[in-house]
Amino acid sequence: MFLERKGLRIFVYREPIDMRCGFERLHSLCVHQMQAIMDQGHVYLFFGKNRKRIKSLCYDGTGLVLMAKRIERGSFMSHSEFMGRNEITQEEFKLIFHGSIVRKPILDRSLSTQRESFALPIGSGPSL
Repeated sequence: MFLERKGLRIFVYREPIDMRCGFERLHSLCVHQMQAIMDQGHVYLFFGKNRKRIKSLCYDGTGLVLMAKRIERGSFMSHSEFMGRNEITQEEFKLIFHGSIVRKPILDRSLSTQRESFALPIGSGPSL
């Protein structure tokens, strides 16, 4: 599948869209709102207002490809769950496409521990 290319980038539109949008409207959002250069072949992901549908738009070398998916149970994650990120990985795209919610761990530096230094006893190292 053309979404399995090395170097493929996947960008997420920042607001929910009206899912009646087609090629022209989504292309316009990509170019004017996301400053996309469509012939690079990257994927642009759009979420519907009720989070039951997603659409993605990309250029495959011959024309624009529009993919749409309606989830039957549950809902897709909301844009707020991306924690401000506008780009996701291919692995995250696959998870989202199948209805999963992608979460990144938040690192709290106050909880990190420092390693204690210690000295080895003399003569305990490996002998050569």
